[in-house]
Amino acid sequence: MSVENNPVDIEEARRRMAAFITAYRPAKTVTRLEIKVHPLDMMAWLSAQKDEIKIYGANQSDTVSIAGIGQAAVVTGRKIISYARIFNKLRALLSPQYPYLQWYGGFCFDERHQDKDWQEFGAYRFVLPRFELAAQEGRMIFCCNLIGRENTKTLLKQLAAVTFSRADKGRNVFSISRRVDKPNQMFWEKGIDRVLTDKSVRKVVLARKTIFDFKQTLDPWTMLKALKAVTPNSYHFAFQFKKAVFLGASPERLYRRRSRAIESEALAGTMPRFSKPAALQRSAKNQHEHALVVDAIQAVFDKLCITFKQDKEPGILTLANGHHLITRFQGQLKSGVRDEDILECLHPTPALGGTPRPAALALIRKLEGFSRGWYGAPIGYVGLDWAEFVVGIRSGHLSGGRLSVFAGAGIVQGSQPSAEWNEIENKISNFIKIIR
Repeated sequence: MSVENNPVDIEEARRRMAAFITAYRPAKTVTRLEIKVHPLDMMAWLSAQKDEIKIYGANQSDTVSIAGIGQAAVVTGRKIISYARIFNKLRALLSPQYPYLQWYGGFCFDERHQDKDWQEFGAYRFVLPRFELAAQEGRMIFCCNLIGRENTKTLLKQLAAVTFSRADKGRNVFSISRRVDKPNQMFWEKGIDRVLTDKSVRKVVLARKTIFDFKQTLDPWTMLKALKAVTPNSYHFAFQFKKAVFLGASPERLYRRRSRAIESEALAGTMPRFSKPAALQRSAKNQHEHALVVDAIQAVFDKLCITFKQDKEPGILTLANGHHLITRFQGQLKSGVRDEDILECLHPTPALGGTPRPAALALIRKLEGFSRGWYGAPIGYVGLDWAEFVVGIRSGHLSGGRLSVFAGAGIVQGSQPSAEWNEIENKISNFIKIIR
């Protein structure tokens, strides 16, 4: 049930929720309670919780955000046998009765190339949180999701364990004990040479994993709050499954769907912030790299849409540490096209994989030397008749005192190894700023 009321103190909300749980009767689908509350600091709230399942997401303007703990339901697996099967499981628990009810999660970049660091994430994992804070333009609700036969005593214990702390830990001072780049610069340059001499590909996005070891355990929520401060106009996210956390500040939307309406964007071609945007627009190498992504998304929209439009010329997206070429797409999907069809066609675009896709992915597996996990993959939310996925870039994997930061560069004819290395250094600079 959804409760319409004036905002209440969070402890009053807890009392109301306890009464709701006590009176709960089993249901085949989700039963949901939403209570308007006075706004809380989501990062401080997440940091204070002992639960091992935590999620956070915020849109580019930071006007809409969610924080969740625990899981009322989970859909996960080690293999993506069928996108349709996954989305059908998600849709089964969604209801028009609860317009704010959504699943949160994502997919791995390449299910054929996983390792133990990403064990809890799987090839895909979507969570319906037990408890949520959801905010929109200064208003906040506290939510609880219940499904099927729930143990009331256990639920009440879970609710009692939720901490509503207003304390802010502030900025941690971290001491880096070691940095390792995988691959190192020598192997990186050899990898680029390998791509440039391979006639089977036109573009390959090679990524690097930079590992920072610290003398102390890192708090991901303090880190994410600091990352938000230096990366405006980005999608901010974090997924904690047990001891591992995937977090980041992505500038790139894969797609957003509202009923039959769909949006996507090509984001490729990069220069550092100190460069003039006009230099990016004049760069033949960057224009070519961008055009490959535009052509791929255009082909997908032509296949899936009744009609669509796109920017006539690439624009410039300026972020804290660089300029990017961007071309936006909007369309109306054909009848019967669903999220599974969109993902199957779009992921990975040449902005994260390469072209042709099969040959590019084969080179990535061979040359990078590590599993991308959820880096570069679709992450987001799925609602009753809407979904949005961003690309998990400008991101890192955090576990205890180790932070692994990922970034990639598009390799095409004209790429210079030293310039591509420096481009990745620039892309990971936002993390470096907050951990020094």
